[in-house]
Amino acid sequence: MIYFKECPKCHGDLLAGKDADGQYLSCIQCGYLRDLLVEVAQAPVRETFVIDAPKTVRKPRKKVRVAA
Repeated sequence: MIYFKECPKCHGDLLAGKDADGQYLSCIQCGYLRDLLVEVAQAPVRETFVIDAPKTVRKPRKKVRVAA
């Protein structure tokens, strides 16, 4: 797939490719290369659980007298 005028360096055309290391985008004009992270998109969805824990009780502070 080609992305026209999407290169952040020269505003040239990006070409999507794939090799043994994974997927990448490469600029046809200047040679800019960016790896695409596929592992993040394929991460399994995990459920989040909320646990209600008792809150800690703060003790009231003592008032400090100022010596005059």
